[in-house]
Amino acid sequence: MNDVKQLRFGPLDARALHVCIDMQRIFLEPGPWYGEACLSVIEPQKRLIGHAPARALFTRFITANTADNATGSWQRYYRHWQAVTQAEAGPEILDLHPEILPLARPENVFDKLTHDAFDSESFYARIAAEEPSALILSGIETDVCVLATAMSAVDLGYRTVIATDAVASSMPSSHAATIEHIYPRFDQQIELVSVDTIIRSWSVT
Repeated sequence: MNDVKQLRFGPLDARALHVCIDMQRIFLEPGPWYGEACLSVIEPQKRLIGHAPARALFTRFITANTADNATGSWQRYYRHWQAVTQAEAGPEILDLHPEILPLARPENVFDKLTHDAFDSESFYARIAAEEPSALILSGIETDVCVLATAMSAVDLGYRTVIATDAVASSMPSSHAATIEHIYPRFDQQIELVSVDTIIRSWSVT
């Protein structure tokens, strides 16, 4: 997808928030959920975080301790993915990636049990309290947790910006399909631009 050189609905102001989704060891180190393509977003993430460190929020996808601890269809999910449960993999695998962790203020890290960041009550409350002028989404995976969070952001009425070179998936074809076909369906609510365009268009003072 060719980079759009400007944001469709104008520049971003100091009230915008950057939500860095699930940049965790479980996705970025060899293992059942490792996505080699996801490594490519570490450097763009660091640049975007560095542009407005105080405006960066981080989420972590927290796997169940065991399948029996999960509810509903999540039990079947974790029986299939037993290797990623905390009992099998250890809780440390859920930490943010070592290159991202030093950039995350503890009070800005939010844990979630599902794909959608807004399912975290503390995250939902923080976003509501901040009343952001826009939510800039980045992270892993384009077609799962980023997508679920973007859909909630749209439904809640937030201007939603996807940093196209700072999102990735363990399935590159699904990443491409989401960027090229799914997000453009919401062209009045979701803007797709590069990290360079975001930084150039985002006044943080």
